[in-house]
Amino acid sequence: MINRFLETYGFDGIKGFLLSLFPSFKYGVAGQTISISAVLAVVSEWLGISPFLVLVMFLAVVVETWTGYKASKKQGGHFESMKFSRCVIKVFIWVTLFFIFHSFAMDMQTHEGNWIYMCGVYVFEVLHVTTMLYFVMEYTTSILENFAVLDGKPKETLVVAIGNMFERFFDRLKGGRK
Repeated sequence: MINRFLETYGFDGIKGFLLSLFPSFKYGVAGQTISISAVLAVVSEWLGISPFLVLVMFLAVVVETWTGYKASKKQGGHFESMKFSRCVIKVFIWVTLFFIFHSFAMDMQTHEGNWIYMCGVYVFEVLHVTTMLYFVMEYTTSILENFAVLDGKPKETLVVAIGNMFERFFDRLKGGRK
């Protein structure tokens, strides 16, 4: 039943849907994007810039939708309400995740004075911001795919190039190859 529902939106089953929702897994860079999201979340939580992330997330959805439309048009496609519906479903799932983590943090805050609950508040606030940053990174991956298509290249070209750049950077940090 779920596969049938997903197929109505053009997904190749649950795996196709999940790879569309988390495109970094296609390229083997999910660990890096999650790690970077977590580090940025700690910094963001410390600096308290979560409202800025909301703006960035909104812009990411707009840019991803616009570049996706342009890339589809370049490949001979046209605007399809089904593809837009896919975007809405993915955003709904992300927002639901944000809500869940934020709700858990808010619930734990009702137990003021108990240090265990305060630790829980911090954990869920960091998870909340990590998820928001991860959202931006996943949408950036999708935008990079669209830019590659717009340049007439395979969609993985820019993602792989940036992944290689990060790998060389981290190798240099570890004192590896130059």
